[in-house]
Amino acid sequence: MASLMAVLIMVPVMLAAAPARADTVADSWTVMVYMDGDNNVESYALRDLEELKLTGSSDNVNYVVLLDTLEGPADLLYVNEGTTTIIEAWGEVAMDDPATLTEFIDTVEGLYPATNYCLDIWDHGGGIAGICWDDTSGMSQCLTMPELRTALVDADCVFDSIVLNACVMAQAEVAHQVNGYADYVVFSQQNMYALGWPYDLVAENLNAEPTMDGRAFSLMMVEEYTSYYQAIGYKGVTISVFDMACLGVLADAVKDFANSQIAVMGTYQKGFKFARMDTASASNAADIIGYAENVIASERISDQNVKNAAQAVIYAVDAAIIAEWHSADVEGMNGLGIWFPTKSVTYYWGATYEARYRALTWDAATGWADFLDAYYAK
Repeated sequence: MASLMAVLIMVPVMLAAAPARADTVADSWTVMVYMDGDNNVESYALRDLEELKLTGSSDNVNYVVLLDTLEGPADLLYVNEGTTTIIEAWGEVAMDDPATLTEFIDTVEGLYPATNYCLDIWDHGGGIAGICWDDTSGMSQCLTMPELRTALVDADCVFDSIVLNACVMAQAEVAHQVNGYADYVVFSQQNMYALGWPYDLVAENLNAEPTMDGRAFSLMMVEEYTSYYQAIGYKGVTISVFDMACLGVLADAVKDFANSQIAVMGTYQKGFKFARMDTASASNAADIIGYAENVIASERISDQNVKNAAQAVIYAVDAAIIAEWHSADVEGMNGLGIWFPTKSVTYYWGATYEARYRALTWDAATGWADFLDAYYAK
């Protein structure tokens, strides 16, 4: 998240017992917010919690937050209108430990069963590098993408929507890491401002229409995000929704695209290089549609198999990204990126990054790392 100046807002809590129960009749929605403020965005975590409290939970919707801060231990909170109730005092936790995320999901699912679930992961993001940096845990300092998947697999809860309130997470590789555990993913290609979402309006909308499904909820998140940043006039803003039902078709299309380029790399490497140089990117992730369009348009590339495969990728991304918005200053962003560094390649495609990439489920499905090896002539 980008760092902005803000006034620290203290969070009042009630000492009374929380409405912790296993309902015989499930509520409509339980929204789980994994709020890692144990770093330099602590004040913004507290700010977003204050926004959520402006509306709070309802008879049909539960908002449950695990809040960890620099200044104190973590608490599992039930968010009411105007107040938060401590469900459990968790003490000092490692938000970058997959076991913590698993325990959070398991606990909340057990206490507040619902027809629909949302997981909102709130903190810094780094795309394939990970999410949730915890400055005081003494561990790896972030939740890596394989660890994110481990946490979801161990919790075994399928979310109607996973919201990644973190920078540069709208990458195909990230979506594939939550395969099987989300119907929709809401994320941003560019940096996400620490202001995050207007959570009061999100809660207000969901409370007013608790029968909305995961698709409607995810689209509502994009609408509120878009309206918010249009109103305050911020630049460099992107947001999109990925329909996970389209993930397999996209992976197959990218695999064909990768293989078709590998087959003619000796002839068209320079053409692929110029296509990549002309493609918008964020944090070493090229916009997938942009790169494919540039390959199709390139006069340096005449192989029809490659161009056909590029077109199939465009169709697949168009189907998968069901909503996308970017501020007017952000050109060439279409809602989804793919790892394709062009600068400091010896670092960003050195042994460490290649090993990290090959550990992703996306690479097993697409072989994109083999394409990058061929492209960089490794």
